[in-house]
Amino acid sequence: MSARNIPRGLFFAIILAGIAECVHDYSLLPNRLASHFSASGMPNGWMTKPQFFITYGVMLLPALVVEFWVSHRISNKPDAKLRLPIKEYWLAPERRAETFCYFESFFAWYGCALLLVEVFAMGLAMRANFDFPPQLPTGPIVSVIAGFVLYNVAAVIAMLRRFSIQQ
Repeated sequence: MSARNIPRGLFFAIILAGIAECVHDYSLLPNRLASHFSASGMPNGWMTKPQFFITYGVMLLPALVVEFWVSHRISNKPDAKLRLPIKEYWLAPERRAETFCYFESFFAWYGCALLLVEVFAMGLAMRANFDFPPQLPTGPIVSVIAGFVLYNVAAVIAMLRRFSIQQ
């Protein structure tokens, strides 16, 4: 089984959950939605419903790029253009496939994490518009952002540990 099958399956499950939420909520939402919120959760930016959902779709593009393009781009770069500690060791013929498999898996999981944050945040924004006046709950979004920051720190540490030593 490829190192990317599980995260790719999860990625599509998150996309489907986001689509299902959009389909369910679209008709229930007002025509003018609070789309940006202050740190206190109060709305300070508004969009029409079509603008909101177009923006939602555009916001998913970075996760799609990370999930499906970044590792492919890295694996197709000439060795001279790759910046990797101990490059000669990690790109040696006997380790090259394993190195690029790691990148595939790393970016597949990273794409899932990024997508999850985006879908969760947009879901909270939609839910906030069911109340009048709209109010974004700050606890859940702060928790998710803090979790994503910790994920980033752990991911960078894991990558540095992996490629800074010869195994």
